[in-house]
Amino acid sequence: MRAWILAALLPLLLRGQIDADALLGKARARIVENLARLPKYTCVQTIRRARYQLFYAGRRKPCGEPAKSASAPNRAQLLLAWTDRFKLDVTVSEGTEIFSWAGARQFQSADAQEIVGGGLTGSGDFGPFLMDIFGGAAPQSHYVGLEPVEGHPLAAYQYQVPASASHYQIKVGDRRGDQATLAYQGEFWIDPQSAELRRLTIVVPNPPPHAETCRVETDIAYRPVPIAGAPVLLPESTLLKLWDADGSRYENRIGYASCRAFQSESVFRPEVDAAAPNPAAPATPPQPPPAIPAGLVLQIALHTPIDMETAFGGDPIEGQLEEPIRSPGGAVLAPAGAIVHGRIVRAEQHYVPSSYFALGLRFDSLSLRGTEVPLSLEAVPHALEERMLMGAFEKSQGIGMFVFHGDPRVLDDGFDSEWRTK
Repeated sequence: MRAWILAALLPLLLRGQIDADALLGKARARIVENLARLPKYTCVQTIRRARYQLFYAGRRKPCGEPAKSASAPNRAQLLLAWTDRFKLDVTVSEGTEIFSWAGARQFQSADAQEIVGGGLTGSGDFGPFLMDIFGGAAPQSHYVGLEPVEGHPLAAYQYQVPASASHYQIKVGDRRGDQATLAYQGEFWIDPQSAELRRLTIVVPNPPPHAETCRVETDIAYRPVPIAGAPVLLPESTLLKLWDADGSRYENRIGYASCRAFQSESVFRPEVDAAAPNPAAPATPPQPPPAIPAGLVLQIALHTPIDMETAFGGDPIEGQLEEPIRSPGGAVLAPAGAIVHGRIVRAEQHYVPSSYFALGLRFDSLSLRGTEVPLSLEAVPHALEERMLMGAFEKSQGIGMFVFHGDPRVLDDGFDSEWRTK
């Protein structure tokens, strides 16, 4: 393999074909042109997260520095404590990434944590990092030389982005807006034949102390993706790593697929009002379905099977009413068997301190008389573990948490849950 790489590099070196400045200029022009088109495209992110927890004996300084005293050795063991997985749609709007559950009708937030809840979430790899590094106020880059990357000779460059020019932010508190802008540095690799960006690394070696984070690293692989007959430079995969001051390590592995074009003005277009007049509708429209009052208890049986080995947060699901919904006066508002629509919003495997699978579900609409009726529900937990997992975010979002011990299993219509309208 080494001989092949040298054979590929030698003709380039002998013919003097590597003009580092010219190559970078050509690559930057392509990247900037590509960034201008990004708001027209969206991809599905498949995110697999893991947290490794440090168990140790003896004293340990912040950020993993070992104790200096021989009488207090640092005997540490890093164990996999937790994993989860989910899918999001991502695009760029006004220079910022915005997200939604995969397949949602419109984008929801620029902060993925507002959608998925807790855990490490990252942003920037779909576009903002490239804006910082290659955009109009791009920092100076230093050519390192030709380096083999996955068997191909690529031109390597180093760069640094100061905090004043950075769009890289990290949460430093629990409240919305508790964020710090980070300076960062790294390398990128350009194909000397095509002037295409192939790989980019981002390193935050010294996060602010109040972030309780020691180091953040991101490694992004890029590739041109043909969309509507034209190649678009998009990330193929991202590996995000974060080291906490308590010794924990977080890893997010992100893949990109189903990239597609859409009209950018449709991103924030409100959904069509079901009650809006329809010129083709009959003169006397059917009576709209009744609103569902608060305080009613619903029994919902799962209608969509869920395989907990393959389920992702973001997957749509359906349930069925086991009993009719009745008004306080006894009138039937929705019959038994009516379909309820929702999503899986948690698919977690816990290993430490005990082993179990946590599944989070949310139901938000009911099919009734050909119309989707909004539902606002809160789960009624029956086990202590479920009550413990339903924090403030889960309660505010109407998420029901369900715990399963033992081997992963497939849930079917034998699984039912209890909910209360609010």
